[in-house]
Amino acid sequence: MNNLNSSPVPSTGIVVNLGIAVIIGTILGFFNTGLESGISNGLMIGLTVAFFLQEGVLIQYLSREANVQFQEQLLKGEINTANRMMMLFLPPILLILLGFLLAFFSTNNIDFTMAVRICCVALIINFGIDPLYGLYERGILAVFGASVVYLLILQAGFSGSGEIPIIISPIVGIIPAISITSTIVIYLLLSTRWTYYRLFCFNQDDNLARVFVDTGLPLLLVLIPYIPKFISILGYIYLGN
Repeated sequence: MNNLNSSPVPSTGIVVNLGIAVIIGTILGFFNTGLESGISNGLMIGLTVAFFLQEGVLIQYLSREANVQFQEQLLKGEINTANRMMMLFLPPILLILLGFLLAFFSTNNIDFTMAVRICCVALIINFGIDPLYGLYERGILAVFGASVVYLLILQAGFSGSGEIPIIISPIVGIIPAISITSTIVIYLLLSTRWTYYRLFCFNQDDNLARVFVDTGLPLLLVLIPYIPKFISILGYIYLGN
């Protein structure tokens, strides 16, 4: 793949992602219905909105030239309405159909709330795997590895979204707890997607410090509730009891 480093890619990605995360996270805190078990519908909707904002501001507007060059390489110069529509709509439609299929064979009632949640989850997954198109020339193993990493980060973020508010709400209150947690989770997933875009689609060089700020720090925060369990498992492995 040709190098896109000559194309203008904004250095304000961290600021944009953090700004979106703080705004959406704050709104979710004020519109919460109390501490919920599992992954809340509000977080799903908020994260979907955050991804749309990131796509519009950071990818389509601020990184327009690099994104156009990437699309030209991906489609081998055959950029037309049909190819664009297929890339844009086919993956999320398939993911939405998968969600409804899973719901159909489950014990859950498929009402309006469930339908909205399924659509949001499908879009969240689609936004996350979208940058993996940049690995198409590197083989299936590279795509698989990056997909596994993203799914692990997704699982860690959503798991932390249920645990962190319970831990910090006695200290800061329910509204700030949900706002802080939502902001961390949203920033984690936004920054992971942006990192994937810069590395895989725009071929931007990266450094350890930026990776830590973009992904490592928020991931560490959402994993805090699981540190005692990790230490316990590590002790079991070393000591056998």
